[in-house]
Amino acid sequence: MTKLLGSSHKIDLSNNQECNREEKFLTTVMYLSPATESGYNMCPFKTDGCEAMCLGHSSGMMIFPANKQARINRTMLLMTNRDAFNKQITKEIEAHIRKADKLGATPAIRLNGDSDLRWESMKFDGQTLIEKYPNVVWYDYTKWPINLRPEVGNYHLTFSRSEKTTLDEIQTNLDAGRNVAVVFDVVPTEWNGWEVINGDESDERFLDVKGVIVGLKAKGAAKKDTSGFVVRLAN
Repeated sequence: MTKLLGSSHKIDLSNNQECNREEKFLTTVMYLSPATESGYNMCPFKTDGCEAMCLGHSSGMMIFPANKQARINRTMLLMTNRDAFNKQITKEIEAHIRKADKLGATPAIRLNGDSDLRWESMKFDGQTLIEKYPNVVWYDYTKWPINLRPEVGNYHLTFSRSEKTTLDEIQTNLDAGRNVAVVFDVVPTEWNGWEVINGDESDERFLDVKGVIVGLKAKGAAKKDTSGFVVRLAN
């Protein structure tokens, strides 16, 4: 069976930085198929720009056929055999928790590596994974409007801007305490009067200060974006 939880360059970067911190986290991530790659719509609020530029299929190792098939296999397991998915994800989560415990770290898990599912509403055996493992730090990026997906317990969400997002929507999220991720050609320190932090230095969004823009540098296909998904500041 295809392994569900894994890593990425930025996840590895985060985990490797932990030796320099007093509070340590061990992070893992799951990559399902982005948008409709699998035949199922895994990103209800996708836009043309984010679908075309998604790192889930356009950057790094994600572009290779074997990795695409692995994403599809995970997605099909979730969508067609919830019992088998539940058994596998439970096994892997508990192994990750044990590994974190041995390292004296707090386990952190990002389930939407390139999907946008409401895991806080998806139940397995009467419980969500968020409820079943309250000592795990759960976090994700999301394009769901904040009124349709408010913060839940130990599940930290960062709103992800698209080419259709208005400045008012960004301010609404910031006012509610949810940071906003924005992809730039060049990551600034300020944008439209908002402070911008560098979101490429770590994947651990749950450690970010509140009320900021999380700046991400365009990668993969996003380097050539013309949809407005990437905010272009360079002259």
